[in-house]
Amino acid sequence: MDFLPILENIGLFGGFDPERLSSLFSGGGARLGSYSKGQMLYLHGEVCTTLDVVVAGKVSIQSVDEEGNVFKVRVLEPGDVWGATLLFSRYNHYPMTVVSEDDSAVLHLPRQLVLDLCEARVEFFSSLLGLVSDRAHELSMTVTKLSALSLRESLLAYLQNLAVIQGSNIVTLPTSKKELAERLGFARTSLSRELASLVKDGILSYSGRKVVLHISSQN
Repeated sequence: MDFLPILENIGLFGGFDPERLSSLFSGGGARLGSYSKGQMLYLHGEVCTTLDVVVAGKVSIQSVDEEGNVFKVRVLEPGDVWGATLLFSRYNHYPMTVVSEDDSAVLHLPRQLVLDLCEARVEFFSSLLGLVSDRAHELSMTVTKLSALSLRESLLAYLQNLAVIQGSNIVTLPTSKKELAERLGFARTSLSRELASLVKDGILSYSGRKVVLHISSQN
């Protein structure tokens, strides 16, 4: 199983003896899937039957509103795991669509194998519970953001967080403006209008992906 060495660098599987892990995976139904850019892994409403681990590329969890605007709730990178909140739930249907952002590889672990891993090592079980708790918190924060923040507030909060991470009021956007709009849950045209408004108000200036914040905070 050539994906086993990859798991050694993923925290959820840390501490497993390679031979023990190989033994658990042998005949356990684990499957490594390869997906092309734009390919859908799961549709909204589909039943979740596996715990999935991104081993290469990127995968996004997204929804589309009635006007066709895409909202990317989360973009998953190598090492990220999803399905933990659904696999053992009575409400185990995907609430959103899961799409491959580029060429990607995903390891799919069936329910029984996950139970075997939990039984084999308590640290795996503890880490899995941590993932469930983290996802519940993220969902709560996302709902709060969408219900309480305007586009301007969401955009400034995002840019100020980038300024902290990059250590400067001159920040470089890690994504295109289209991607940024999708992550914030607003239309691309709305984001462009708000950026122009922020420039007019003297709050920021930008060129391409480089944004200069002229204030450190915005109430």
